Amino acid sequence: MVRAIMADDVTVDQLQRYLQEELVEAEDIPNVEQRKQRIIKLETALFEIIQFNKSVEERQLVESVIFEESSSVRLISSSDNTEAPSITNSEVCPECDEPQNGEFSFCQVCGYKRK
Repeated sequence: MVRAIMADDVTVDQLQRYLQEELVEAEDIPNVEQRKQRIIKLETALFEIIQFNKSVEERQLVESVIFEESSSVRLISSSDNTEAPSITNSEVCPECDEPQNGEFSFCQVCGYKRK
């Protein structure tokens, strides 16, 4: 019997199986560069899932907290301002207000490109 799976029912194992199936299908992508990029993305995602599963198993063994929600690393702004602010010589990104290293031409936290 086929069972419909709702978004709330999806498990990490199902995601891993889905990515593994996608990896097999990626081998059929005719464009070599697109195939390579897709395979790298899928392998990276699979690696992260495997690492997550190992971490969960280790935490279960020591009866530690498995997962705690934290604030997101990348801030997404829905500002109506059509002009992007420029980063001056200041040490703070105008998009995410995080401290910046002057060596880079972009924000290391949110990716905002300096002008």
